[in-house]
Amino acid sequence: MNIELDKDLISRCNNQSMFNRGDHIQEDANHEYTQFLERYKDRELNSSQLEILNKRKEQFKELVTSTYNHYLETNTNFVPVTVAGPANYPSNKMNKVMDRMDKIMSETNEKIQKFYKNTDDMLKNAYTKDEIISKYRSGYNEPISSDDPLAKEKLEAKLEYLKEKHNSYKEFNKRARQSGTDQLPPYVLANSNQNIKSVEDRLKTLDKMSKIESGGYYFDNGEVRFDKEDMRVKIFFDSIPNEETRKELKSHAFKWSPKNQAWQRKLTNDAIYMTKRMFKDIGSLEIRKVADYTDKSMTM
Repeated sequence: MNIELDKDLISRCNNQSMFNRGDHIQEDANHEYTQFLERYKDRELNSSQLEILNKRKEQFKELVTSTYNHYLETNTNFVPVTVAGPANYPSNKMNKVMDRMDKIMSETNEKIQKFYKNTDDMLKNAYTKDEIISKYRSGYNEPISSDDPLAKEKLEAKLEYLKEKHNSYKEFNKRARQSGTDQLPPYVLANSNQNIKSVEDRLKTLDKMSKIESGGYYFDNGEVRFDKEDMRVKIFFDSIPNEETRKELKSHAFKWSPKNQAWQRKLTNDAIYMTKRMFKDIGSLEIRKVADYTDKSMTM
């Protein structure tokens, strides 16, 4: 369970302090490692996750040992004025040592927090698909991103959980009416209904998104991309479009994105239709399908 720091460094730190600073640093290192073990001890993990966690325990132990030994070594260069005495005390030198100690501890904390995050991500990614869906069916409530490959399955499992929970509320009220006891406050069922509707709406949106066209087109002085990853229609011009074209873009909700160097708006079927129609209206520009060069041209 314990971290074994360099005993010689601990002894030197103790000798140069009034309160056994080396022993305290050893205690801090042990506490850091114990916190890591406590954080993960009660988790239900599959075999892949257990293998990951066992390896991460050893790696964390190495990280704490290395960083705290480095901290100890720097501490051996620090002698407080209460030990050395005020006569000819090298204040500037000791202040620099203290600055290095603070920097090392700050960097150590950053490394440890990053290690925790990476460990959590590794364990999360090691769940099987069935395990992930089962978690949402049991009430797991981590936000679901629309670009998640399992978004639909997660939302369906979440919806199943919410509907079961809603039915349990209704059953509770039914029994309460029969027995003459207090029913649930009205807002409980109202909130439950709203949660169900929210998930149902998201599923409808995902279904619409799955049917949205992807890919894009070339036209005679640029390119249109239907980018599902960013959920944006992006229009790239070879040169700055004229004022008439810019006005037309703005009138159809396109905005200039310095980051993407493109005119863009949210990707929807309406946006795709409007983009094609807009190009037709501003000059019947000839375009070629990006993903299918067998279709040599297409007029908007």
